[in-house]
Amino acid sequence: MTAIEQPALRPAEAKRPRATLWLLRLVLLWHAALVIAQPILAGYFLSGESDAIALHSPIGSTLWMVAALQFVAAVLYWRPGGGRLWPALVTLALFFADFVQLVFGHQQNFTVHVPLGTAIVTTVVLMTVWSFRAGARRGRHPEVVR
Repeated sequence: MTAIEQPALRPAEAKRPRATLWLLRLVLLWHAALVIAQPILAGYFLSGESDAIALHSPIGSTLWMVAALQFVAAVLYWRPGGGRLWPALVTLALFFADFVQLVFGHQQNFTVHVPLGTAIVTTVVLMTVWSFRAGARRGRHPEVVR
């Protein structure tokens, strides 16, 4: 090959998350099921079913731990899995939001507890839906190689 003949640049094969995406999906489904149950249980409690709070409180007390497991899954999806970074960053925010939600719930500060709960439910549901869409299966943008 002469100096003039250069091999064409081609994109590298993107690493596509597979097992790590399924792990993230499973944890997201678990997290989504728990956060969706929370407003339903709160509604039952407000309509007179006092036993509903006996489920609402312990679920709320464990959500931050589920978010911690989701963070581990999201980091595995990102780094060794070849997925995107943003799910790990959003999950980190969810971890702190779940913990703050727990504190305000125990303080019965509903001015913060209700809107923050709405934001948490919305975020987890949107992340769960995203995880089953084609964009979640795409790897990070590959580097160009010779």
